Amino acid sequence: MQINERNRKIILVAVWAVLIALDAAGLIWCIVRLNTGTLSQGNFSYSLLHFFVSFASISGILLAEWVLRFRAGMPLVICCMLFGFFGNTVSNVWRMYDFFPAWDMVLHSLSGVLFAAVGLGLGSLVTYNQPEGKLKVVAVVAFSFFFSLSVGFLWEVFEFTVDTINPASSTQGWADGILESYPDGTYLVSSRRGTAILDTMEDMILHLLGSLITLVPLAIVFWKRQSSMKAFSFVPLPRRSKKEKSDPALPDESKTH
Repeated sequence: MQINERNRKIILVAVWAVLIALDAAGLIWCIVRLNTGTLSQGNFSYSLLHFFVSFASISGILLAEWVLRFRAGMPLVICCMLFGFFGNTVSNVWRMYDFFPAWDMVLHSLSGVLFAAVGLGLGSLVTYNQPEGKLKVVAVVAFSFFFSLSVGFLWEVFEFTVDTINPASSTQGWADGILESYPDGTYLVSSRRGTAILDTMEDMILHLLGSLITLVPLAIVFWKRQSSMKAFSFVPLPRRSKKEKSDPALPDESKTH
């Protein structure tokens, strides 16, 4: 079923508002726990950081559409918003990791799938004016693959930065392998599963596998039928002139399609 631009905006804004409200509810819950002494200042700061990351993730795809003037498929936009919420607020504020030990593996696998799909859309946008053909298929799939891996790498850099700045944080699991800590700030650590390097490599491998599981079958389909790439394409919108931005009498573009 085709959804017009007006209804699309209403649905996406409604999803955005619900997720932001849930974010706010989690923030209030953390403030209450901080004031009652059931949440430490360090853990509160860690949760607060993830609120900002969640807000940026939920709002980012909508902001990107507006700034870069393109339209992505609505299911993909909603999936990006949900992933931003579940990957930050649900995981690190509501502590899903404590209830579901495999949650981290699920998230990193799904992140590979999701960002591979986003990469296909961005790749189609970058190559929009290029002639159709197998060379374009290779370019779009390669762009998507390296885009997804870059996101996975940057996330690990973010986790390392958070752990370095905030001693109460252990997003990469570095504290899991500590056997003994010393007054000078050094640690005796084991090489068992759960230490930082294993956590980082496991996350990146799962992200890689998620990307490959998504892109390899799609690359075969695209190679055989190039028109099938349109299902993942981001559609560029015409740039609005200064006159269109300032003249309210001009018809809205959503009503002209």
